[in-house]
Amino acid sequence: MSDSAIIVAELSVPAREAPARAAATAAWLLAQGVIRPNERPDPLWRPSRYDPGPAASTALADRRTADRTVDGAIGDGIDIIDRRQIHDPGGNYTPPGCPRCAVPLDADTHTALILPWLDGDEPLVTCAHCGAAALLGDWSGHWAVLVSDLAVRFTNWPPLDDAFLHALQAHLGPRCRLIHHLL
Repeated sequence: MSDSAIIVAELSVPAREAPARAAATAAWLLAQGVIRPNERPDPLWRPSRYDPGPAASTALADRRTADRTVDGAIGDGIDIIDRRQIHDPGGNYTPPGCPRCAVPLDADTHTALILPWLDGDEPLVTCAHCGAAALLGDWSGHWAVLVSDLAVRFTNWPPLDDAFLHALQAHLGPRCRLIHHLL
């Protein structure tokens, strides 16, 4: 079985605010029962700081999923990331589409913009097809690569509920994007 992850990355929170926002998000997830502290961390088997909590199924698009898993285990760990990081889709990369016309950005151009973004400001990109200019994180695609200082990663979880995602995004910040990571 290969690993997968659903990553909710917030693109507008600056590095100096990320630790406080991450702590507040963790407190909210703990209070909701969606996560709980990982009491037996292991660098290879269970490296995440948090495990699915007693109410983790409330975060799922299909709450019956927990009933169909071994011992009701929903997924592996949950990581709340408060440092600048590249978030990628693993082996399913596709370049993002223009927010106006949806024509994908050239893959080589997109790839060339990622490392400078990691080291500096988010690039403004102009669509070669329609001429629209937008920040790279506003180009759409669940299989694209993004950079952020704040994210929540759900490893090996089934699809998340839209209402839960909206509530999570309200805690993280105004420019959240989803990345689906598959190996």
